[in-house]
Amino acid sequence: MKEVASILSSYDYKKRYLPYLDLAILSNTNSLQIYKIEEYLTGIVKPVSPYRTAFSFIIFITQGEFEQLISFQHYRIAPGECLHVKQGLWTATQYLSDDVKGFIIFYESDIFTQYLLMHDKKEEIKYMPYYKLEYYDTQALTASMLLLYGELGLHVIRPSVYVPIFYSILSRLNCYTVNYTFSSRDLEIAYRFKELVIDSHIREKSVSYYADSLCLSENYLNRCIKTVLGRSAKQLINEVNVAYAKLLLINTTRDIAAIAFELGYPSPSYFSKFFRKEMGVSPNEYRRIERANIIHRWE
Repeated sequence: MKEVASILSSYDYKKRYLPYLDLAILSNTNSLQIYKIEEYLTGIVKPVSPYRTAFSFIIFITQGEFEQLISFQHYRIAPGECLHVKQGLWTATQYLSDDVKGFIIFYESDIFTQYLLMHDKKEEIKYMPYYKLEYYDTQALTASMLLLYGELGLHVIRPSVYVPIFYSILSRLNCYTVNYTFSSRDLEIAYRFKELVIDSHIREKSVSYYADSLCLSENYLNRCIKTVLGRSAKQLINEVNVAYAKLLLINTTRDIAAIAFELGYPSPSYFSKFFRKEMGVSPNEYRRIERANIIHRWE
């Protein structure tokens, strides 16, 4: 029962349901991943019991049919239709036609943090499980998926290029959402909180600091953030720190101690414990995996 109830990381999901994958794909720990359905999912282990994942994913079909269970509701999609499965929801792949083609995107919530670190944007992405797209948007989304697929397949890592492409995909889907489930005040508080965290996350890591800065109680701040973003204030603070740590681990040669102190942690061991808790691997292991992935892209 514990195994069924557990929330799967992308590695756990791939190992359990896609046993034929090569090591490079299996060990890919990027916050953003995209694969062609005809190459990636056609051999998925079926039938499966519903499971939950620590990542969200988008399924977009260009040919054939695809059926997914989301929160115990069945959705069967064809070309021009799209599914969006948020992290933590019960889900399971139910059916793929023999001729199915399209894309599946895996993403973790810190990808939004990476976008905010690079751009001054305030658009909040709203969620729906199912989208039926107009013809123009279908063609545009296909083009964006191909761009993202090509960019993430390169041997160089360019977040400044691939993150905006991904965000444009979400923004296009966002045009089809019609109902807000939160107030404009909650939304404004969430925006201000995210901006404060991005500006101050190195020196301030407590929820109380941000609540005081916004003249709010911790409980009220947490309620607003949970309503708008679907996670706690502390989770978002941690995501910002993890996103920055990952950038430093991948793009610099600094040792773990230097990175720990740059991020404002009292010791390398404290930082390593935090990183392992959030990512499931140590900072050194994460760096080694990502560098191996880069080398593999060159081969």
